[in-house]
Amino acid sequence: MIHFAFAIYSIVFSTLSGTLAVAVIVAGYFSWTSMITAMIVGAIISLPATYAVLKQVDWSEPDKRHAAKQDRWYIR
Repeated sequence: MIHFAFAIYSIVFSTLSGTLAVAVIVAGYFSWTSMITAMIVGAIISLPATYAVLKQVDWSEPDKRHAAKQDRWYIR
């Protein structure tokens, strides 16, 4: 599950940080400190957003429709 969390985090972090960076530029702040602050805020906000996505995923039994047929892997 941790590998899936890293994958989701990287997507959420990229999206939120990019959005915040564009918002900072549109607001008229062009300094490095404002860009770095936007990236740090994006990283912090991405943690609960990733957790919310992972909570929505069903981690119980896999769907039987996506499983291989039982007799396909049967060794005779």
